[in-house]
Amino acid sequence: MKISIGSVIGVLFCFGMLAIGVTETIGVTTFIESIPALAGNPFLNIPSLFIVLGGVLQASLITYQPRYVGKALVGIIHLFSQAKTSKKTLQKDFETVVEWSDDIKKDRVGALNKLESEHGGEISGYLFSLLSTNYSSDDIETFGSNHIEENYFRQMVIVDVLRAMGGAAPSFGMFGTLFGLIVMLGELDDPSNMGPGLAAALMTTLYGIIFARFVFYPLAEKIKNAAQINKFREYFLLEGIILINDKKSSFYIQDKLSTYLQRDFKKQKAE
Repeated sequence: MKISIGSVIGVLFCFGMLAIGVTETIGVTTFIESIPALAGNPFLNIPSLFIVLGGVLQASLITYQPRYVGKALVGIIHLFSQAKTSKKTLQKDFETVVEWSDDIKKDRVGALNKLESEHGGEISGYLFSLLSTNYSSDDIETFGSNHIEENYFRQMVIVDVLRAMGGAAPSFGMFGTLFGLIVMLGELDDPSNMGPGLAAALMTTLYGIIFARFVFYPLAEKIKNAAQINKFREYFLLEGIILINDKKSSFYIQDKLSTYLQRDFKKQKAE
């Protein structure tokens, strides 16, 4: 089995974060406490944060490839973003497919070359490349479906990574709580020194719950829902391309694709 250098470096780095968090909690080191900017905030406990994040990332890097862990972390910036595919997007795609059909009927070679270059990097660009090579509709459906399912599978791996992070966060929160309790038990003779241990014990649990229930799990579901909607849209476009390849009329394409749309939109078109 080939060793992944990226995984080794990532695991060592995260283990370092975890180790620093533990040593700071039990009082072996005091580097973080000596930074004035990090002191005085009761809800900001850097050692506890290091324990939770270091442990979560280390476990994730051991389980999954570093690139998927990286994509999962990058996905956090989309926590409050809106899905690219919506009702209006599908309505626009509906009209666009009909326009594509008319353009290809007028000048197949020229229209396909233009559309392929304009939609490069998108599913439609890939489908136009299949259309320009004169594949049969069955072949286009097979290749297109494989392409769509592969992209969906990769998105689901990111979802699995985030769910694993959500499951690990409370566990490492409890892990840090145990070290906080150890510090508290070591200061039973002097209750005035039990504060740091109590803070670490509670904050690691709090951080674990926050990251699990407010970040990792919601983001996993959001990416899953966006991937499912995008998958539906890509199959919608695939159906349109197949109908164009079968040289169906514009009226037939409209009627067939309208079955994928919501009823209120079809009623609007009828009016």
